[in-house]
Amino acid sequence: MFAALVPSPGLTFDPENPIFDAPMPAVESVGSPSVDSTLSIEATNTYIKSFFEHFYPSLPLVHRPTFTTASTPKTLMNITAIIGSLYTAQSYSKEEQVTCANWRRKAWEDGYDELSNLTSSDWKELGKTWVIQAWLLHIIYGAYLGDGSHYEMAKQMLRSLVDAIRELGVLQQSTAFPLATSWIAQSKRSPLRSESQPLQECWMAYVNEESMRLSLYVLLFLDTQISSPCNLRPLISPIEFGWELPYSSSLWEANNAHNWLQRLSDEYLGPSTSPYGELHLERGKATSSLSLATQELMSECPSPGLLATLQASPFATLCVLTNLDQLVRDFTRCYYQLPPNLSDPSAFHILTQSQNRQVMAAIRIVTKMVQQPPKPSQALLWHAIELMTFSIKVSLCQPDELLIGGVVDTSLVAGLATATHLTLGSYVAVRRSAPFRLQQKSKDDGALSIISELLTGLSRIMAVEELGFAAREAPWATVASFRMLLMIWQVLRRATSEIRKHIKAENKAPEKFEPSMLIFSALMEALVGFAADETRYSRDSDVLSSLDESEALFMKIIFRICQSRSVWGIGDAMEKLMEEIKVE
Repeated sequence: MFAALVPSPGLTFDPENPIFDAPMPAVESVGSPSVDSTLSIEATNTYIKSFFEHFYPSLPLVHRPTFTTASTPKTLMNITAIIGSLYTAQSYSKEEQVTCANWRRKAWEDGYDELSNLTSSDWKELGKTWVIQAWLLHIIYGAYLGDGSHYEMAKQMLRSLVDAIRELGVLQQSTAFPLATSWIAQSKRSPLRSESQPLQECWMAYVNEESMRLSLYVLLFLDTQISSPCNLRPLISPIEFGWELPYSSSLWEANNAHNWLQRLSDEYLGPSTSPYGELHLERGKATSSLSLATQELMSECPSPGLLATLQASPFATLCVLTNLDQLVRDFTRCYYQLPPNLSDPSAFHILTQSQNRQVMAAIRIVTKMVQQPPKPSQALLWHAIELMTFSIKVSLCQPDELLIGGVVDTSLVAGLATATHLTLGSYVAVRRSAPFRLQQKSKDDGALSIISELLTGLSRIMAVEELGFAAREAPWATVASFRMLLMIWQVLRRATSEIRKHIKAENKAPEKFEPSMLIFSALMEALVGFAADETRYSRDSDVLSSLDESEALFMKIIFRICQSRSVWGIGDAMEKLMEEIKVE
């Protein structure tokens, strides 16, 4: 089974790539460092196929129809194989998994060296699309799977890429792809005809521009996803990012030029005397940048063009939501530097009532999109979008403990570990938010207002596990899931603490309609539903015995969730953390 790691020096790749249904037009090959591969042709094809089957649905970074082993630069091809092997290795024996992990580590370090050498000789190489793609995939692997040293290397790569992109002016679409050379301008100058060559050229112009657009949106997305769990500020501001939102996923997935033209006709073509009509690709001003799209989504009456764009491209929707999440975090930073406002009765205390209404308006619109049955190929992206909507709703009322405590950590895993200890109360926030919270009169601390979102979020996390998608969940979605679990755990601990205090003071349990009892009962019913064979809890159960059982039951569910997400390093790291807490 593990012939994949048998050295094969001087390997040449089959131009008729068996991974894909049919040979696709090759992207013009760009010079790249030549390396000897340690993989057989069969293993390479298997790993790359695994990449597109399991990881690509969560991050449509590379153009699948034109990705062939004959034309793709080897550095980019190797990192796709490395990531793809994460999923196939799950079926290997323990010994084979260790061997595969060692190979991945060495292959990733070799790729890092190759990209560093390439860009050190000419830093402008970082402006090439395939180099950005390879660079981003190396960052993902190092940040979400590597050890501490790999994480530092990944952070360094991220900063170097951001600096280079900014220096080259590529953050502005008008600089990277002037209108005179864009596929839109090309199609308008010369309307599409049935001849294959002009059509092929127009398709490839679209592929080149959209590849760069998606690469830069992935860069912006990763910048946020890697920094937030550590309580770091992103390196890129959305204000300086001047690219239109990505076009539809259907257009991106077209297998060939004729298929692309048909989808283009269905989605963007208007009536004309031309054989294929005239392109009407002006989707509205709101789609011309991420910032404008976010603003209009919060306006409570976004344009049909923006809504159609977001529905057609779930990755664009995910990026807009990520920007909205950062906006709430920025407001929170400012809020917790102001004097406490104890007179504000709103549970949603971070933003003003008007601002809160605008954010919730955007969330409601996206939630309606999520409720539409997704295409199977887009299910994981919509799952990540749904988790993000719950996260934003919760953060309006229950801000990130690291953020208000002023704690900045060194890695994703360290940030999640610190957040866990903050949840358990084993670390005291020394910022002014600590005395502020002690003075709050509300016993449930606003938790009652978000219990519905927390329970719905938990059900979505468990549903992915039951449907068998958990192993394919993107690592950033797993981080979001774990942070949601920590918030539920925090709410559960607060409710049980309130109930115990009441029993100690009054010698009886609180009334069933007290906030603490409502929260505890709702959480316990949900937990029992996910672990029916592990508890005998019922509404009539003794309150004290249920209090003792509740946290242990929730920890079992956390273990289950972490164990089912073992492909990337987040699940394993959090499982080890939970083991340490259990021992303590």
